[in-house]
Amino acid sequence: MQPQFAHHDLRLLNPSFDSPLVDVLTELEHLRRLELAGDTPPQIFFQLKSIFHTLESLGSARIEGNHTTLADYIESKMEGAQDANDQLREISNIEHAMNYIDESMNPGDALSDIFIRELHALAVKDLEREGDKTPGAYRTGGVLINGAAHLPPDAIRVPEYMAALVEFINRPDQPKYGLMKVALAHHRFGWIHPFGNGNGRVVRLLTYALLIKYGFNVRDGGRVLNPAAVFCNDREKYYQMLSLADSGTEGSLEAWCIYVLQGILAELKKVDQLTNFRFLRESILLPALRYAEERHQITAMEAAILSRALGPAPVKAGDFSDLFQGMSGNQRTYQIKKLVDRNMLEPVASGARSYVACFANSFLLRGVMRALAQHGFISASLAGASAVRNVVEPPQGEMDFDDRRA
Repeated sequence: MQPQFAHHDLRLLNPSFDSPLVDVLTELEHLRRLELAGDTPPQIFFQLKSIFHTLESLGSARIEGNHTTLADYIESKMEGAQDANDQLREISNIEHAMNYIDESMNPGDALSDIFIRELHALAVKDLEREGDKTPGAYRTGGVLINGAAHLPPDAIRVPEYMAALVEFINRPDQPKYGLMKVALAHHRFGWIHPFGNGNGRVVRLLTYALLIKYGFNVRDGGRVLNPAAVFCNDREKYYQMLSLADSGTEGSLEAWCIYVLQGILAELKKVDQLTNFRFLRESILLPALRYAEERHQITAMEAAILSRALGPAPVKAGDFSDLFQGMSGNQRTYQIKKLVDRNMLEPVASGARSYVACFANSFLLRGVMRALAQHGFISASLAGASAVRNVVEPPQGEMDFDDRRA
């Protein structure tokens, strides 16, 4: 059967009181309004957020058929080679686009057509296999969606449909509808398929931007969230639910919203544990130090220094005086400088003599990823044996992410 186009209006749903959609919306609205009682220090939180941006970017690219493993991408980041090939560049582009969203989008901001087109330009920049001949421009010809019965609208109608989508996103509905609008906008964007290529990557970026817009505190010192985990856990289920919603019926759109929002709820409940600094330190960060020490990537002395630096406040050289007993001033300075040079300690400001531990851009990242996987914070499609191997320096063996707890 040939794909066919059938218009349906973009609208809010009115689920019955006993619908599972009402239940999940109620719980998510409670979480949205809840003031997180977390105590993870900002200098630690923002490094953690960087890691989740990496996971989001890799997960989004893998949905589109990118076969880069988490191991490969971690190594490329540590070597400064994220643009070494087309597949690595595709993931790096998504990371850059997420950073652009963080810098550009604030809660309550209006979202524009220009903003969406800029996300596309960033996502497809300098790509060959997954690029677009006209970055940031809507398509001028017809497109097909692989395996879908839905035929996206003719190119001439794309600006009209996108204008309606932007109006829907910015319409001042009650806050309780925000997350329903996130799910409906995600589907509608895919239904329009406004660009020649890169639509999937852009719609997942848009989803992240909408979570910020609708006040879900995923940007500044609040939550870390990996929305792509909702979709990349089971790519076929994702496509199946998108296709179901293409019919535009109340029931199919409600089923789509339940699928998306239950996934977001599960992710939020999981990652909100990381706002508890004791849990984060004891379960993720200290095991990463032990992992690096066991593999002789850091010495026992360095592990002890970094362990103290993984505290609620920056540290100074004087905080290590018991560790530096018998050392001259120059020797103490050398111990700290070694860790700074290896990106494991970082001054709180240029020239400052107070430091924080740095794990997002150093060899410690391997151990952090391993611990996150073991505690179920990395989706199965990224943490499985086929996706993550050899995230240690050869020839010391494999870093097995399979032993994890959901």
